Amino acid sequence: MEAIKAVKCIAIPYQPSKEVLKLLRAFREMVNHCIRVGLDKGITSRFKLSKEVYHELMKYGYHSWYVLGAIEVATAILNNYRKAKRRGRDIKQPLARRLVAKIGNQAIKIVDEKLRIPIKPRWFLYIPLHKRARELLVDSKHRLGSVTLTPKMVYVSFSKMVEVKEPIGYVAIDVNEDNITAVSSDGEVRIYDLSKLKRANQGYFERRRALQRRYHKDRRILRKALSKLSRNYGDKISTMLHQVSTAIVKWCREKGYGIIYEDLKGLRNTVNKKVKRFNSSTVKFNWFRNI
Repeated sequence: MEAIKAVKCIAIPYQPSKEVLKLLRAFREMVNHCIRVGLDKGITSRFKLSKEVYHELMKYGYHSWYVLGAIEVATAILNNYRKAKRRGRDIKQPLARRLVAKIGNQAIKIVDEKLRIPIKPRWFLYIPLHKRARELLVDSKHRLGSVTLTPKMVYVSFSKMVEVKEPIGYVAIDVNEDNITAVSSDGEVRIYDLSKLKRANQGYFERRRALQRRYHKDRRILRKALSKLSRNYGDKISTMLHQVSTAIVKWCREKGYGIIYEDLKGLRNTVNKKVKRFNSSTVKFNWFRNI
């Protein structure tokens, strides 16, 4: 029986200190420095970029793993930029804007049910693990991966070797604009309605526009209101998609079936917006509130 490596990620909320926020800003500067050097000197490999900028980045005074993490992130950004250029896309020069920091698994450790992350040499950040994180990360079968820091969350990746069983049948999944249709080998058909997602999207648009009209004179309040609205909208959409995907996986597990799905690349460009869009005059704000 074949075994493959399965990789997952878990989010752990925390309250960042001033020193952590300073680290995130410094990491962004390091990534942008690597991007500039890579573009100026035409460097394409992570090894050559590391030789060029490593000692310069070490002057920031942070753990060396953050230097390697910044080089890795910058290399990925440069590769995506060059790939887009080769495809003839008219894009701007890449620039890191988000406050994130990435560190490898060699530097992190679980100590007394807390995640220990080095910030500087001999200076550590301890983040308490919630129940689910303790169950997953302390398990000896799971191997810790890289850690990504943001101003609100710590994302820890971990991996596990799992056995791949030969399915006795399959479930074919067709993703449409209004629903997800799944058909099993034994002829069972299940349709998962996603029309609420489109209604929620229109409700989000209307509420966002209303907030912009209401607080257009106070940018500080507008920014907070839009941030909260966007977060709530994202949570609702993620919850609904998670419920649908969980239901499909549970169905396949009970039947012992595998999953066949289509390539969704470029789906956004194929949507007939004129036909499928909702009439904004008939969509009220309560569509967004009630999903």
